[in-house]
Amino acid sequence: MNKNTLFAHTTTGYKHIQMDLANEDSIDLWQNDPYQIIAIADGHGARECFRSEVGSSLAVDVAIQNLKLFAQTVDKYDLDHVLQNEEDREALIRSLIQDIVDNWNQYVYADIQAFPIREEEYQRAQTLSSIYQKGMYLTNIYGTTLLSALITENYILILQQGDGVCICVDQNGFLYQPMPDDALCIRNITTSLCDKDASRRMRYVWIDRRQADPVAIMIASDGIDKSFQDLIHLQAFFGELCLEIKDLDQEKIQSYFAHLLPEISKRGSKDDTSLAGWIDPSKIEAVKKELEHYVQVAHNMDRLKSAENRLHHEKNAKKHFDMEKGKLESRVQKIEKEIEALQEEKIELRKNLDALEMLHSKQVNACKDAQHSLDEANGRFVRSLMSLEEQKKEEQ
Repeated sequence: MNKNTLFAHTTTGYKHIQMDLANEDSIDLWQNDPYQIIAIADGHGARECFRSEVGSSLAVDVAIQNLKLFAQTVDKYDLDHVLQNEEDREALIRSLIQDIVDNWNQYVYADIQAFPIREEEYQRAQTLSSIYQKGMYLTNIYGTTLLSALITENYILILQQGDGVCICVDQNGFLYQPMPDDALCIRNITTSLCDKDASRRMRYVWIDRRQADPVAIMIASDGIDKSFQDLIHLQAFFGELCLEIKDLDQEKIQSYFAHLLPEISKRGSKDDTSLAGWIDPSKIEAVKKELEHYVQVAHNMDRLKSAENRLHHEKNAKKHFDMEKGKLESRVQKIEKEIEALQEEKIELRKNLDALEMLHSKQVNACKDAQHSLDEANGRFVRSLMSLEEQKKEEQ
């Protein structure tokens, strides 16, 4: 294995596979001691950018060609002293950036000449179709971001236009993002190589390796960046990545990414995912504990989040239980009041029933007395009839 490990891998996004869309990311690397170059470009997914996968491929090619020429020119003309001066360095790197943007535009128009835009492609552009057919803003069709890094013995130069992420690991195992943010990159909106002010908007970082020498540089498209919920998990991912591949050969590294990136896309952004990097395996080993700490912090954060979710779930369950308990208690109280009212009604009915039973008893006795009087009257009546009959017989 070489002293340094260089890698680059891309995979079609989970959503793109489902929709039968092409991978709009492009990646490449180049190494020829003492230079190494990595590059990633993420073509825009908008319907108006219907050749963005071509645009991203051209961006990667242009970046590597120009960074290679830049490194060779610095060495050939001994321009290291120029890079040491901030003002001169700014002018030199801005000239490089202008060349990259200009070359990309030239390649785009050459592609249009070689492969004229078809009617069905114009139709895909919808609202911009008429503008494109007038020959205006044609570079938008190839819109793409760009993120690349040149690693030499004395310095590192990182360029970025648009979104994506760059993570470095310093000699103490600290993970950091060297590139300043672009205020115009918000959510799914990003700056692009097709912008009119692309050369001015492109950001760069120059690192003097004699003063601060990273042990790893990793760049990724936003498909990876957006697959992690926060910086802690993103840093843990890159930290674990360094630990996983530091002892692997190129074949195993490619196999590792071929399995890893589709899973990241599926579980995360669903977008195309691309990753490239440069690491010094021997120095990664020296900061192994520090990198493991990033991973452990993320795991602890996950456990904390899981515990918080469980607490939230249990609180909601308790709240639901308390609500149901309150309903049942209210119902019990209502029923108890109903029972109490029924008890009172029962007592009142019992009193009424007792009164009726006493009245009934009196009525029964009255009926018996009336029957007795009736029987006596009837007896007297019968006896008087019999007496009358006897008198009639005597008179005859």
